[in-house]
Amino acid sequence: MLDKRLEQEEAPRVDERLARVVRIIVEQYDGDVKAFVDSNRYRIEANRKAEAASDHGDEAPLRKCPSTTRIIGRISSARYS
Repeated sequence: MLDKRLEQEEAPRVDERLARVVRIIVEQYDGDVKAFVDSNRYRIEANRKAEAASDHGDEAPLRKCPSTTRIIGRISSARYS
């Protein structure tokens, strides 16, 4: 019974997060899910590398995520080649 009540309380939060992700994909990536995923994957990898470098005493700067336009351009050119 407690589990069902907890699921019911968490369901709106999951829906809100999903709605936020969909809104970002539509507004910032023109509905291109692959560009959204690639951008996030790149950002996560850059952060991991920076964390690993800082663990070793290096002060490697965080690399900036490539612009959405550049990612979409690469995907579009590959898709239509």
